[in-house]
Amino acid sequence: VFGVPLVVSISYARGTIGYQDADQVNHQRAAAIPLVVSKCGSYLKRNGLETEGIFRLSGSTKRVNTLQQIFDSAQDSYGLHHTWKNYTVHDAGSILRRYFLRLPDPVIPVAFYQRFRDVMNDSMYDKTSQRIDAFQTLICQLPTAHQHLLFYVLDMLRFFATNASVTRMDAANLAAVFSPGLLSHPQHNSPVQYMISQRVIEFLIEYQYLFTMDL
Repeated sequence: VFGVPLVVSISYARGTIGYQDADQVNHQRAAAIPLVVSKCGSYLKRNGLETEGIFRLSGSTKRVNTLQQIFDSAQDSYGLHHTWKNYTVHDAGSILRRYFLRLPDPVIPVAFYQRFRDVMNDSMYDKTSQRIDAFQTLICQLPTAHQHLLFYVLDMLRFFATNASVTRMDAANLAAVFSPGLLSHPQHNSPVQYMISQRVIEFLIEYQYLFTMDL
């Protein structure tokens, strides 16, 4: 699972997500995401919403390494029945970040890297509404597996950002933590490049509720 292309790993280690449409009809199991992400996400939403420094503070290296073994193991059903007993929310946050960082191609693929960043840099997108429209168009062009995973992550991060008064993790702080795994390029590692990607992710978190995905 770790270090394996997204479209490959979800063929044998996937969780499912649903959504509610404009008519408030629930659609269950509408899309597939990596099992490690769905397990971490659901646990963190239940238990980490009031934890200061969530995602920023690291868990136990030993426990996080054990979690990787569990989610990587076919014998353990890739973590399907993992209960989180004796683990903390910081362990879950750390293994989630590690998963994203080790994807061979980021959640927003390298092929889309510059196009996403251009939206924040190009003067033709100087209005918020123009940026939202541009990002919506780009998101709909992403490979399906990457599109669905991006939506899940943005939804989760916005969920935490709305409680920033407690967690001290607003959209900017969450973007600083997650942008290396969501929007990065192997040849761009300067602080300036990181800041541009961080601004993109921060914007996507803040306006997550305005984006829609193809299902």
